[in-house]
Amino acid sequence: MSIHPLRLLALLLLASCIGLGAYMVVKPQAVTYIQLRSTVEKESGQLLEAADIEPLVVNMGGLFQDQNKSIPGLLHWTEAPDFLGKALTRKVQGGRPLLASDLEQPTLMKGGTTTKLNPSMTGMSIPVDNVAGISPHLTAGERVHVFASFEDDDGAHSGLLLQYMPVIAVQREMEGEEPNLVAVSLSLSQNEAVLLTHALHYGKIRLGLAPGVDGQKSGIGNAAFAADLMKTQKRWGQQEEEKE
Repeated sequence: MSIHPLRLLALLLLASCIGLGAYMVVKPQAVTYIQLRSTVEKESGQLLEAADIEPLVVNMGGLFQDQNKSIPGLLHWTEAPDFLGKALTRKVQGGRPLLASDLEQPTLMKGGTTTKLNPSMTGMSIPVDNVAGISPHLTAGERVHVFASFEDDDGAHSGLLLQYMPVIAVQREMEGEEPNLVAVSLSLSQNEAVLLTHALHYGKIRLGLAPGVDGQKSGIGNAAFAADLMKTQKRWGQQEEEKE
């Protein structure tokens, strides 16, 4: 049985089209990501610099040719300028791809990082002069305990003022190669904000990193201590100033 030449040509063209289509689906697609250079070793809070990164080319199947379907968590090389100058959220070492979670999120305050604030809450910033006992590598999204000290006619008192308070922003400045914490912003209810304002005005506060335990609610720590603090009208160190 003979095949007409035109039919044979049509079958060859059809086979070629099918083969080409299949190749376009499965052929490797080169996607370029951001990788940390092998010599890089940086602490949390330090800034990402152009000298820290290099392109990483990964060949993947054609189904991954859309960047939206690429490897989750990795950052595309074309986005590198957007991440330069951002602070690292953890200690990193080179020789691996840079992850989105390695960098702090877009900021609402110069030099710092923020997370979204609940509409019913108030964001309040605590200057570093009133903060001690917290690592400069603190990041937005973590939680802290707020301890306070105040004085009244009976002497000095210290206690847990607020507990498990969400950190919504941190502001840092670089001193040489080391980050220096400048301010911390907390998410507070209006009553908690008033309480913290009173504590900042009349006493001293210290922040302590709270453990990451699920189900813990933020709020006032020792209610009796907080009520006593709100009664005081004597600033911390006022007795020493009066003696002088």
